[in-house]
Amino acid sequence: MSLSLEIFILGILSEGHSHPYEIKKTILKNLSDEENLKIKDGTLYYRFDTLLKKELIQKVEIVREVNRPDKTMYAITDKGREVLKEDIYKSFKNFSNIKTVYSSILFLKHVDLQIVMFLVQEAIEKVKKQREQLINESAAEWWESRETEIDYGKKEDYHFVKNHFNETIDFNLAGLEKFLAFLKQKQ
Repeated sequence: MSLSLEIFILGILSEGHSHPYEIKKTILKNLSDEENLKIKDGTLYYRFDTLLKKELIQKVEIVREVNRPDKTMYAITDKGREVLKEDIYKSFKNFSNIKTVYSSILFLKHVDLQIVMFLVQEAIEKVKKQREQLINESAAEWWESRETEIDYGKKEDYHFVKNHFNETIDFNLAGLEKFLAFLKQKQ
């Protein structure tokens, strides 16, 4: 289970009581990319059980309706609120691409924006270093050495991957810089 799903569940529950099916509908409505569309009911209910065992959430009510299955309503605990903050910070600290922080961005009101800005600035520096490594001479030599090892028929595939990798780094860097500007405006 991804950290972003845990953040989303805890974030939604920090807004009020809810049940897994309602949270799934909210996820699909707000984060409807391919990764989130793959959330299966079993996975979601398993995650709720895990969060319950860790005492990050608690059952607060069972709603019974005629001709409908019972709905177990959940609430976040104080421990869950602390873990939500830690998870949001962790998502920025371990930044790998802009999609990995979508859930965290939705729940920024639960964290210190100064800390998030610091972590985003660190992520920007990390991505810039990655880009510089690709541009500098040793990285160019590395790419060139790999190019000679690749069969002629596969060179186009290799160049596609190499170009996509470069574009992805630039995309993530631009996304982080826009996000940092957004955070500065929020203050």
